[in-house]
Amino acid sequence: HSKTPHNLKFLDRNNEIKVFSENESENAKLIENANMIIILDTNEFSRTKSMESFLKNSKAVKICIDHHTGLKPESYTAYISNTDYPSNCSILYDYMMDDNEKYISEKVASALYIGIMTDTGSFRYPRTDENVFIMCADLIKKGADPVSLYENVYATTTLDNLKLAARFIESLEFYNNEKVVVGTVSQKDFRELNLNIDHVEGFSSMIMNIEGVRLGVILVELNDNIKISFRSKGEIKVNELAAEFEGGGHKNASGANVKNTTIPELKNDILKKINKYLD
Repeated sequence: HSKTPHNLKFLDRNNEIKVFSENESENAKLIENANMIIILDTNEFSRTKSMESFLKNSKAVKICIDHHTGLKPESYTAYISNTDYPSNCSILYDYMMDDNEKYISEKVASALYIGIMTDTGSFRYPRTDENVFIMCADLIKKGADPVSLYENVYATTTLDNLKLAARFIESLEFYNNEKVVVGTVSQKDFRELNLNIDHVEGFSSMIMNIEGVRLGVILVELNDNIKISFRSKGEIKVNELAAEFEGGGHKNASGANVKNTTIPELKNDILKKINKYLD
């Protein structure tokens, strides 16, 4: 559906990943002719955007591997879900180890390590337990280089990235005795800096590091919708808040996409719903 984020392109050196929207007719045939389709890290076809109808109509065996709550699974041949896992790559690691750990080459180990690292917020989110570090230690033994992988994913900031971050910081508004923060990024920001949504990566961590903040909201204006990112601390269940906007995710990290609205309208709607989640 969308291009590989700029900071993850190094994982696809041979350009094996196909972007559906770049050649829809050809890629639709790949789905139509597939014998098996595996969907990862979501259990709703709607999250695949322009691929949704093709996936639903496909006669292929459909397998879903996911770790999210609050969503209604589609009709799959096999549905593997465990919300106790902090990342989808943790599930994949366990399945590969149970079947044949020889599948985990250095390349695969690096990809799994990055999946675990990013989904746990660099090992600081609540579900980061001893099993996460046991997995990652084994992936390092199998060839994953934690230093270079971290640098590739996170140490890729450009001057324009910093300019976008500055605009985002200027947009921040605080509510509920500064326990809630809302930040926005507009199409105008992206256009003037020649950036895209990939460059919003890290903004959630930025606002949740502000002293006293318990709930953070980021609104990103895209071509045909507004993307909401919710983050929280402690027992504030933002997955339930996201569900009110037909989204979902984890207790402390969730999101949604809303059409036919503006940033001011959506912000007001969110603020009206927030209080019950702070009690």
